[in-house]
Amino acid sequence: MENLLREYLEKSFPETEGITPCGSGPVITISRESGCPSKLIGQQLTELLNKKSVQVKTPRWRFISKEIVVTVARELELKLTDMNYLLSSGRKGLMEDVLASFSQPYVNKHRIRKTITHVISAMAQKGHVVIVGRGGVGVLHGCPNVLHIRLQAPLEWRIREICKLREISVQEARKLALDTDIKRTALIELMFKDKFHPCLFDLILNCSTLSKEEIIYTIIQLMEAKKML
Repeated sequence: MENLLREYLEKSFPETEGITPCGSGPVITISRESGCPSKLIGQQLTELLNKKSVQVKTPRWRFISKEIVVTVARELELKLTDMNYLLSSGRKGLMEDVLASFSQPYVNKHRIRKTITHVISAMAQKGHVVIVGRGGVGVLHGCPNVLHIRLQAPLEWRIREICKLREISVQEARKLALDTDIKRTALIELMFKDKFHPCLFDLILNCSTLSKEEIIYTIIQLMEAKKML
């Protein structure tokens, strides 16, 4: 996967200051609140989309999430652990403090934004990708042939899910959920260059009232209505 993303970067955009985030698509971005099963939904959605792609020449859909961080870390010449720390550093003020601690090479939020934008834009140009998290909605908002999905649920429901998944206490799960939500919102705002708003998304789905199968079915129905399949 990493070699594939390197090929995307080399072929899809030149080394210029101008960035054109909109590509040909089709692309699905999935944003989520902590505790919502985004990875599982994204993977199962990708599998079902490939089963529906009956034409031989139709490109296969790909599920992409952590590969974005790997590629961005390489482009910025940072260790993967440092890159993950930067992207999860929370509110903008804290992120500025963390960024200032890196000296060789010096990394600022503008460079991070530009590099993430390049990576996600290259994927969008190739199309047929399901991107979970990583500020994808902030980069590709307003682009044609892109569908932005938001998974959310009441906090108490998400806390119970986190407790089951991670086998931690309710207090720990609550803190994790709230902290993670703040960090993910901060990353979207960094990429979008504006305040987080529900109108960033085409479709918001409640994981506490809808099953994973119902969520995937709803997304595919909307894709068909928008002629993305």
